[in-house]
Amino acid sequence: MNKILVVCFLLSAIIARAQNFLPSGHDSEPSKATVIVKLHQCSLPTGIGDVDQRILGVKVYSSDNTTTLTQVAMKMTGTSNISDVSAVKLYYTADSSRFFIGGGSTLLDSESPSAGAISFSCNQALMADTNYFWIVFDVSPSAIEGHQLDAVVDSVVVSGSAYTATNLSGARTILLTNALLFSCNDAGSKHYRIPAVVTAPDGSLVTATDKRWNNSADLPNDIDILIRRSTDKGETWSAPLTIAGGDTTLGFGDAALCVDKTNGNIICLMASGPGLWGATAANPLRIIKCISTDNGITWSSPVDITDMIYGAGCSNSITKTWWSAFVASGSFVQFSNGRLAAVIAVRRTSSTTLDNYMIYSDDHGVTWNISPDQAEASGDEAKLIELADSTILMSIRNSGYRRFNTSADFGLTWGNAYSEDEITDPNCNGDILRYTCVNDGYLKNRILHSIPFASNRSNVSVLLSYDEGNSWPVQKTIYSGPSAYSSLCVLPDGTIGIYYEVGESEIYQMYFSRFSLDWLTDGADHFSSAIK
Repeated sequence: MNKILVVCFLLSAIIARAQNFLPSGHDSEPSKATVIVKLHQCSLPTGIGDVDQRILGVKVYSSDNTTTLTQVAMKMTGTSNISDVSAVKLYYTADSSRFFIGGGSTLLDSESPSAGAISFSCNQALMADTNYFWIVFDVSPSAIEGHQLDAVVDSVVVSGSAYTATNLSGARTILLTNALLFSCNDAGSKHYRIPAVVTAPDGSLVTATDKRWNNSADLPNDIDILIRRSTDKGETWSAPLTIAGGDTTLGFGDAALCVDKTNGNIICLMASGPGLWGATAANPLRIIKCISTDNGITWSSPVDITDMIYGAGCSNSITKTWWSAFVASGSFVQFSNGRLAAVIAVRRTSSTTLDNYMIYSDDHGVTWNISPDQAEASGDEAKLIELADSTILMSIRNSGYRRFNTSADFGLTWGNAYSEDEITDPNCNGDILRYTCVNDGYLKNRILHSIPFASNRSNVSVLLSYDEGNSWPVQKTIYSGPSAYSSLCVLPDGTIGIYYEVGESEIYQMYFSRFSLDWLTDGADHFSSAIK
């Protein structure tokens, strides 16, 4: 036992003596920092000629702040043609997971496109946490619509050690135009939602959007309606113009747009007041109208048309007892007989059930009436289109599959609603739009429909019918990720525009994309051959 004690004493003395020879302030050799590299794949569309387009996000975690990133090695694997790209860049945004030019984005290196390996060199000190780097492409002005942009990362060198990450599937599709109109916190607003777009008589594009100041909730809330215009097919946009709102006392939301082809006016219908679920017959959700007579440049003051349609102030003995109603956002329509028509979702009592009726004006929006016949029980937001034989088709939001109904008398009476099993609907607002009609001199009847084509709010897509909505053989994804409401328009050159909500990194960003019939149909159909 004594021998054991002596040995232990001697070992302790030796260890203590050895520690005296370590450098001052160090108890042991420093450990190597933990570094983890992960990737984020961007799959949003991009536009021809767009610069600084995110392709891959490179997330580099470092356990301490003693490390430095010196190299990122990559290839343009998955890119259809390297000539579609004019520059390949590496940016750093520190601890921000959002990439915007300016706003803290630092350009570290720029290289020429190559079919082989591309190596970015830099000397970026890392923070102790997740650091965000971005592989970014400039899209060539001569890029081809429908081509793909993608990249893979071979290695990331941090403090002399190479690290790899699992590359992800996905790519960015080149469309004719892709523009971000609103993002969270723009102009001090927490959120933006609810897209609407039309083509004005002069060919310009006009959008309406909810500016939801404090949160993403519906009315009652502090919400303004904003208008933006584009005179170059969606490439650039005017500064936002507030046409309803501007204070915190009364909110406006869920705008719908229509062009009166008779006089060229653009009419905007919207909701205002206590909200869908807070309204009563005595205090109904208001229906508001604004009009532009100059292609969306200026707008009239908001006019309340609620009492013409429903609520305690209405003379209609049936509808005056209804609690709330709102026009489906996005678009409404003008029939061939000049009638302006929109679908309202109606809460007739304290129940949470919504029923669909059509409201209409035969005097260019001065006065409004309501159809006596219900189009759908337990419905929701719905849109209208006139078929070639003057039948009116209603497309209705539903969980599972889209619901349709038809009217043979311009919306006054309706048949039995039915499910359209070719259109998957995650209970979301979409749009339906006449593209071409034989009655207007085109060779084919074509109808477009947009919807998140999935079981949840993702994969916003455009569908095409050649037989007046009986079948939908064409379905093309615009964005495969989280996405919701959308609105469609047709430009004078036959290209198609979609204004839609994207939930890639927040709820929501508002994007406008433009594409051709050629791309939509994979080259099987062309607008140039659509006219007799």
